[in-house]
Amino acid sequence: MIGFGLLAVFVVVTFALWREGLWSAMIMVLNLLFAASFAAAWYESLVALVQPRLASFDYLLDSLCLWGLFVIILLALSEATDRVSKTKVRFRRPVELFGCPIVAALAAWIMVCFTAASLHTAAVPRDLVQRTPEARMFFGLAPDRRWLQWVRGSSLSGPFARPDHAFDRDARFILNYATRRKQLEDMPALRVATP
Repeated sequence: MIGFGLLAVFVVVTFALWREGLWSAMIMVLNLLFAASFAAAWYESLVALVQPRLASFDYLLDSLCLWGLFVIILLALSEATDRVSKTKVRFRRPVELFGCPIVAALAAWIMVCFTAASLHTAAVPRDLVQRTPEARMFFGLAPDRRWLQWVRGSSLSGPFARPDHAFDRDARFILNYATRRKQLEDMPALRVATP
């Protein structure tokens, strides 16, 4: 079921960007990559900031903060790039015809990778995301693992580096969230009782 949902994300994003043209698709690739990378690398800091005030929503905060950061950054970047790049660059017809679907598919793949990785943070039953933590999503392509590798590398030494607290340094993101979803499954209610 998750595989078909991710396939739908891929098809919708590819089609939407393909219709916009090569220039818009190239800009969106950069916007998506930056917004998703920044959100994935820094959402834990936002969770740590809001968690004391919203402790009863502990299982929802990770997913909400991750997607909230992503949406806000993507909207801000889209607005900025729209203002800076008011004129679309025109490409020769063969370049537009062959380049646009490739770039649109690249943007869609970034979106699928981010979405797949973010599913692990969702407050859903453990087996809904993956039957086992070792299972590979999206028909064996494992976009969640690809995205986690990207963010881990970029938070260690890339533009989103966090030397003091690198993202998922021990590569246990999937296992930790699988355990967390199992704990949520065993709870009588979604909200955590606060003392």
